[in-house]
Amino acid sequence: MLFNNFKLGLQRIGAAAAVNKHACAHNHSHLNMKIQPNFMTNLARTYKIRTAVKKFCSECYIARRKGRVYVLCKANPKHKQKQA
Repeated sequence: MLFNNFKLGLQRIGAAAAVNKHACAHNHSHLNMKIQPNFMTNLARTYKIRTAVKKFCSECYIARRKGRVYVLCKANPKHKQKQA
């Protein structure tokens, strides 16, 4: 699942780069155009570290891995939590 999220992030970065490309029919140079990359697509959601975790929506599910309890959500990445 983590690798799928990574691939999705790469696809989003590629899509953002494709949107920022300037294609025009007329013939002139675009040296003065500064296309800034969208850094917000680069950021990954990290876990909220909590002593008590709970589901926020119906899409959230609980996973136990390596002695820790995680709450993961396919619908909203803001819901990711890790019990410490």
